[in-house]
Amino acid sequence: MTRAFLTKGNGHQHANRKKALNYLLSHIDGVIAVDERTVDFPPYGRCHFSAYTHAEGAMISTPGRGDEVFGSADWHARDRIMMFRDFGDGRCMIYVCPIKPLFGERTIGQHGVRWPDILKHAEFKQVFRTE
Repeated sequence: MTRAFLTKGNGHQHANRKKALNYLLSHIDGVIAVDERTVDFPPYGRCHFSAYTHAEGAMISTPGRGDEVFGSADWHARDRIMMFRDFGDGRCMIYVCPIKPLFGERTIGQHGVRWPDILKHAEFKQVFRTE
C-alpha cells in the first residue's frame, strides 16, 4: 500500500518543508539550500521553497499576513518559487515557476492556485516515487 510522504493538515508546514527540502537535496543535482525556505537552482536562480499536500492546489498568499499582493512580501523578490507537491500515493512532484504570474491565477479562497494553473506556468517539473 502506498502512502503519503508528507503529513496533511495545518500545523505540519514547517516539518513538511524540512522533510521535502532534504529529499530534494538528495534527488536533484545542482540544488543548493540557502536556508529552509530558499534554494539556488541553476539555471532557474534563487527560488522560494514550499511543500504542499492539498489535492487541489497551493496557497501562495495568506490573508492578514500582508503578502496578498505580488511584491508585498520579501520572498516575492526571489527569481521563482519551487513547489514540492505530495500526491498522497507515493508520488511527489517538483514545480519551478515564476512567482508573479501565479498571483493572477489565484482561485482557491483568493489565495490558492490550482495545480493545472501551476503546471501551465512551470518551467521545470519532475515526478518522483518516494517509496
